[in-house]
Amino acid sequence: MKKKLCIYTLFLLSCCMACNISPNPGIYKSIARETWDRDSNYKFEFNITQPGTYVVSTCVRHSTDYKQHNLSCHLTVSHPGLMTVKMNPDIILANENGEWLGQGLGGLKTIVHSSDQVLHLDSTGIYTVEISHRMKEKELKGIKNIGIKLSSYKINGEE
Repeated sequence: MKKKLCIYTLFLLSCCMACNISPNPGIYKSIARETWDRDSNYKFEFNITQPGTYVVSTCVRHSTDYKQHNLSCHLTVSHPGLMTVKMNPDIILANENGEWLGQGLGGLKTIVHSSDQVLHLDSTGIYTVEISHRMKEKELKGIKNIGIKLSSYKINGEE
């Protein structure tokens, strides 16, 4: 009996740890009252220690009370003394049948949208990514967190 309990406990702990390990989960910021105002910009900083090619992903946690099927954003990537890069991702949150595409249980869904645009970051240092929404509505209710994930871009298995 003790052996079965020990094996079951180890299995359960392994499953829990596997669910929580992520090489780069992204950086999230909470949105007050779960309402994202059009005038509210969120800034994220990344310390790039290795020049290279990167992809920016927009991460959204929203409640199932969110009224839209999509979220249109405006991203600005900047580094002192270098050219500013602007992107306008359109993130699809629900399909045409109204089914949420994000992962999560209950009333909270998370979706990570990778940009089609590849960034060539040739300098080390602090890069700032600023995000705002560009939806028709001034206030978006049901957006809990917004985040940014910066990942190395791999071509044919190489970085």
